[in-house]
Amino acid sequence: MSDGTADTCCRCCSSFILTSGLTALFLWLSLRTSTPKLFLQNISIPSLNRSHPIPPPANSSSSSGALLSFDLRLENPNKDKGVFYDAVKVSFYSLDGGNNKSIPLGNFTIPPFYQGHQKKATKSGSLNGTTGAAAILRRGNDSSSAPRSFRVDIATRVRYKIIFFKTKRHRIAVGADFQVNDQGTKVNSRDVRLKTTPFCWEIGVLVLSVLVF
Repeated sequence: MSDGTADTCCRCCSSFILTSGLTALFLWLSLRTSTPKLFLQNISIPSLNRSHPIPPPANSSSSSGALLSFDLRLENPNKDKGVFYDAVKVSFYSLDGGNNKSIPLGNFTIPPFYQGHQKKATKSGSLNGTTGAAAILRRGNDSSSAPRSFRVDIATRVRYKIIFFKTKRHRIAVGADFQVNDQGTKVNSRDVRLKTTPFCWEIGVLVLSVLVF
């Protein structure tokens, strides 16, 4: 084999390797997805508002008043991928700092929806709650103006739309602790970023839900 032929083969091989590498990089960038960001934007618990207290509903079938209402902000950070959300389950808990217990207050389900590239969405909901949940919120409300601690957990599955096809479903489980003042709103006015929920916490919440309800 002449030196010229050998050089040609080397150039072809180098070109093939470079092209394959660039193609693989392009495919990886195209298929790589970023998980949506979720925030607790607003929270209102009327029964904790000491200035204008509103009695919480007696049971979950009550049509007037709400035990708790909230706004969530969901952000799709992907520049070229849409997001299909399955039903989004939102769960709230009261945290008893003294005994380190989490007491379920109720759940709300946001129907499935689609979110476009780099879009933001606000979803609102409310809990009518139960007699037990209302009693938990009333506890200590008249004797102390100290902030009350709560937790919100969100669970859903999403599919990403990449050009003309959808990916398989990816599970999202996030949550955060937050405090509510004697006005029935968040102590910190900034939105609360919801972060990945540890698996051990999910198991604990499941057990507590079964025991309480």
